[in-house]
Amino acid sequence: MPQARSSGSKSSSGQAKRSSASKSTGAKRTTARKATSASTSASRTRASASSRSAGSAADATGAVDQRLEAMAQRIRKLNERIIEEGKSAGEATLTSYEKALKAIASSIERGPGSSDIEWISSLATTQAKFIRDVTAAWTSAARSVLK
Repeated sequence: MPQARSSGSKSSSGQAKRSSASKSTGAKRTTARKATSASTSASRTRASASSRSAGSAADATGAVDQRLEAMAQRIRKLNERIIEEGKSAGEATLTSYEKALKAIASSIERGPGSSDIEWISSLATTQAKFIRDVTAAWTSAARSVLK
């Protein structure tokens, strides 16, 4: 409520009181503004830091995904290479095995198969034919699985 002005020292002391009160209120407001400004600045800094960390987290996630994808691609290529080498080794093993069994069958025919005793010769020839037939069927089936 406004007060009437009166002359004298009362007026000047009242005015001085109001002036000092307004100065202290102004000082409080300035301090409050500074505090608000500081807290706003701090919250902006935190928000900026969190958005940077969120951005860096997203960047890190993207980098991790790229590295994982590159690693998965290298593993796929390695697996394909292992499979191809395994097929090649399997084919070489089958060829060697087939040659060995055919050599055994040939030696059976040359040895006991050339005997003067007919039943021994017949038995050896039949065994050699059986070895060749089983070898051909088995290696043929194994090769079809390898392809």
